[in-house]
Amino acid sequence: MDAPEPDPYPRGEPSEPVDPDVDALKAEVDALHQQVEHLSKQRVSRHRVRKVTAVLLVAVFALTFVMSGVGIWLHRNTLNDDVWAERVVPLGQDPEVQKALAAWTTRELMEVVDPEALFKEALPPRAQILAVPLTTAVEDFVSDKVLEFYRSDAFEEIWTVAATRAHDAAIRTLRGDAPAVVADGEKVTINFIPLINAVLAEILAKAPGLVGSDAKLPTITVEDVPKVAREKLGDALGVDLGEDFGTFTVYDGGKLSTAQQAVKIFDAAVPLTTALAILSFIGALLASVRRRRTLLQLLGVAAVGAIVIRRICFTLQDQVDGLVKIEVNRPAADAIVRTFVNPLTDGAATVLWVIAIVAVIATVTGPYGWVVRLRRGLVGLFQSASTTVSGRANDDATLQWVARNVDALRIGGYVVGALLLWFVELSWLSFFLIALLVAGWQVLIAQLAGRAEAGDDGSGSDPGAPSGPSEVDADSPTVDVSSPASA
Repeated sequence: MDAPEPDPYPRGEPSEPVDPDVDALKAEVDALHQQVEHLSKQRVSRHRVRKVTAVLLVAVFALTFVMSGVGIWLHRNTLNDDVWAERVVPLGQDPEVQKALAAWTTRELMEVVDPEALFKEALPPRAQILAVPLTTAVEDFVSDKVLEFYRSDAFEEIWTVAATRAHDAAIRTLRGDAPAVVADGEKVTINFIPLINAVLAEILAKAPGLVGSDAKLPTITVEDVPKVAREKLGDALGVDLGEDFGTFTVYDGGKLSTAQQAVKIFDAAVPLTTALAILSFIGALLASVRRRRTLLQLLGVAAVGAIVIRRICFTLQDQVDGLVKIEVNRPAADAIVRTFVNPLTDGAATVLWVIAIVAVIATVTGPYGWVVRLRRGLVGLFQSASTTVSGRANDDATLQWVARNVDALRIGGYVVGALLLWFVELSWLSFFLIALLVAGWQVLIAQLAGRAEAGDDGSGSDPGAPSGPSEVDADSPTVDVSSPASA
């Protein structure tokens, strides 16, 4: 029996010597794994920081967007002289504002005239009963003359100067560039005494003895301080006019210094909030890891802000209407509020339309599954429709019908364009679109008619004609392919 062969690989001994380079490679691989893991953690950390930053910037944009929008509107409407004139001067021509001013002026003038006391002094004792109805008649006469004056060109000139001068003085006072308009106390007033003086002159021209036969009205201009103008008119009429006669107080009660501080803060806040809104919008997009989603979030908060602004404006209009106690003043107050608030509501509506358009574009171009399926479906539908329309338009029967009715179709296009110009509210955009529509229709009719004429000229084949040559050359040899011998 043969002896067993020795085991070439005894237990406990390596089959081959270990290469020291393998250990180095393993160590290097482990180090690479650790680096990859560390980089992955860093990437996740950076993504988390970017997400949080984007969310915070979206929140900042939501706040500053509303603040800047309202701030710009307030700044333009209350502190800008040109915009103020643009808003306020046309109010003098509003019928409702004229009625309210006429009612207020009539009440002021009745303090000057005081016809009841005049009649009681002039009438005998047995006729004292006529004092009240005569007073009512005088008040109606004064009211008619006041309203007639407010509808004249003279009122428009005085109104324009009074409104703009008072606003300029108020703004300079609020910003600390000039002292208060009146000297007695912290007040800024709109001076209507020149208007009352002019109206009284018109009335005295029709009824000279209404305030006494020897009364001579002074010359009062908008340059006069209200207190001085009031003293001039009172001395001329021999009456003591009240401190608030003929003026509207804008700031009173020691609140002028507070208003001045508010205007300073306001002047600085509007540029700051506007800059923050712009920078937070851009920063949110740059910091985001999913910019399309962040853009939609920014558009969403902007839309909510625009809707909130509109609702605040509508609430403000309702509140102002509720605060007006005198019925004749409510239409005028509504007209004034609309003049100042409508630019803000219209601007918010425009912003909403822009947001909607951008949001639709950002959504339909996105990688979302339902959007991709929708795009594919729309493309397929458009291709099918275009193929059907193109085939129908190239059909011989359609071309022949267009050729027979080409003049009627052209005239019909012009008629439709004229009707659109008549009924549609025209703007440069609508005019351009209507002109483009009519021109496109004329080009389409011309192309279809040209195809029909090309077919009538013989470009198509005659179905009754032979497919081969029409004549056979007599000199050319003929081969009878039907006979086997000819092969």
